[in-house]
Amino acid sequence: MSTNPPATVNRCGYCGASSYHRVVARDEAGAMRYTSTLQCTGCGREFTDLQDWRQGGQAAQSNTAAP
Repeated sequence: MSTNPPATVNRCGYCGASSYHRVVARDEAGAMRYTSTLQCTGCGREFTDLQDWRQGGQAAQSNTAAP
């Protein structure tokens, strides 16, 4: 029997970070709200869903505002 812990499946497909957070943005009324977008805490890429984050799929568009 192996004494090594099993590999964590919950990791970013790009950088291997094991955590992410929901993106917060202003809504139409100016209030800060959580969006449905996830952002990796390691590489900062944004993803549309958890499966996309795990598999390293196409990153969502950046949430940076235009000047």
